Amino acid sequence: MNYLAHVHLANVTNTSKTGSLLGDFVKGQVSGLNFDNEIKQGIQLHRSIDSFTDAHRYTRSLTVQLGKLRRYGGIIIDVLYDHQLALNFDQFHHQSLNRFAKECYAELDTELAALPDSYVKTVKAMKQMDWLSGYGELPNIERALIGISKRLKRPVDLTQCLDWYQTNQDNIELGFSEFYTDLINFACKQVMNNSKN
Repeated sequence: MNYLAHVHLANVTNTSKTGSLLGDFVKGQVSGLNFDNEIKQGIQLHRSIDSFTDAHRYTRSLTVQLGKLRRYGGIIIDVLYDHQLALNFDQFHHQSLNRFAKECYAELDTELAALPDSYVKTVKAMKQMDWLSGYGELPNIERALIGISKRLKRPVDLTQCLDWYQTNQDNIELGFSEFYTDLINFACKQVMNNSKN
């Protein structure tokens, strides 16, 4: 999943939003990281969510449809899922997306000494340009894919997927609701099980 889904799932599970994003910026065993337990829990949940998403039958079915971009399916589908979540946010949350985004920006920490520079820069840009609310607009999804394309070891134009996405968007939206409900249930169970240990 991408940024919007991770912070939303952190909200649903009452876990750290900072930790929920840090999963993309730190490597290694969570137990060895220099963060408090709340942030570590968020990082671990992030990793579990990514694994669940990649293995889910719906994600795999969409990835197959990407043809020559299938190799980058995990990246592409994550971004498209954020677009779907933004478009259907009222189905999964009691607040508007704009209000939720503002509250997230206030909660995301950029001051901790242990935070990687790449995380701090990303979150500051996210706040300044309101990425979370922006995921509802397809041109912003295109910009996100362009940015990711440039950061790949071998740059590839990931925006080539958008013609396929727009052609199939109605069907994708129908499947997304069931998938994301599965993901919410999984995330809640993960946190509940971990709290028992």
